[in-house]
Amino acid sequence: MIWGRESWLVSIQYSKKMSNWCFLSYELRPDLSNYGGAEGVEISSIRSIKKGDSSNNSMLYLPSHTGTHIDYPYHFIDSGKTGSSYDPDDFVFDHVAIIDLSDLEPDDYLIRPEHLSTHNQNQNSDATLLLIKTGFCYKRDKEVYWKYNWGFAPESASHLKALFPSLRAIGFDLISLSSYQQREVGRKAHRAFLGTEQMLIVEDMDLKELSVHHKPEQVIISPLRFLSADGAPVTVWARFINV
Repeated sequence: MIWGRESWLVSIQYSKKMSNWCFLSYELRPDLSNYGGAEGVEISSIRSIKKGDSSNNSMLYLPSHTGTHIDYPYHFIDSGKTGSSYDPDDFVFDHVAIIDLSDLEPDDYLIRPEHLSTHNQNQNSDATLLLIKTGFCYKRDKEVYWKYNWGFAPESASHLKALFPSLRAIGFDLISLSSYQQREVGRKAHRAFLGTEQMLIVEDMDLKELSVHHKPEQVIISPLRFLSADGAPVTVWARFINV
């Protein structure tokens, strides 16, 4: 079938009415805090039209775990997979579940299986991606975001895999899977998620637009690709259906 220009325009307009894409990731910027207050991204100009150069050109210096980023197994497991081990379709998710923990107040900064079970309501057990909203995304530019963040207990990894057997990745609006107050526990949790349960981890997501009543039908995670990556900044797109 050959479409004319009018048919093509109608199709585009219909598509815009039926669906909506948005970012679930932060734009990299120098003032974006990192876990533990560590050094973040630096952006400098190396060519400038205003200074007489023929073009504008920037230089970026950044850690692999800065801003919204993905953790690969190699991050905590020396024999684990690097970014090069994954195919493009490993970063496309058509079955997404959401757990909202915005009303949670864990005393020890750890998200445990009982918290996840209590808040897991009417979720698709076939989910390949789980997004966990804690409400910390509303504190992104405050010190509490990196200094007093929640983290995950190691046993939460096997618990989530039991709830969602097809789970390939989790993402959340915390700066790290590790609580800054529970760093040794956080290391064990990383190994449990990345190694034992074979789940990729996407940290520091912007989930302000997300709720159990407004969840995406498709999410695409697009990592910066480089050799032997233990992790990488990512851009995350989500497609919502307009109702």
